[in-house]
Amino acid sequence: MTIDERRLNQRHTTEQELEAYDMHTARFIGRFVDISEDGFLLFCPQPVDVDSIWQMRVLAANDKRLKTLLSLGAECLWARPADESNHCWAGFHIIDITADDAKKLHALLADQS
Repeated sequence: MTIDERRLNQRHTTEQELEAYDMHTARFIGRFVDISEDGFLLFCPQPVDVDSIWQMRVLAANDKRLKTLLSLGAECLWARPADESNHCWAGFHIIDITADDAKKLHALLADQS
């Protein structure tokens, strides 16, 4: 069984470039590659530990106002090197999201369909 067959929800690539930041330190975690109602893939500039838990702010890339589109808690399920530098691909499962932010995520995904 492939990972695509195990996924409950279809992943969507985003037309809008989205970035993830650590809510506590403001550290840039990575750029979204795709997203679903229960998880997402990030391209990260530095390694991310598997099984690590993050509280993230999701922002539109290059938004000078730094307006948070949504906030969520996520667990890194896997990470793989992306190239010769420290970049990596990291798969996350959403473990905590408010009802309001879940509605925002749903609207974001509807815009991608």
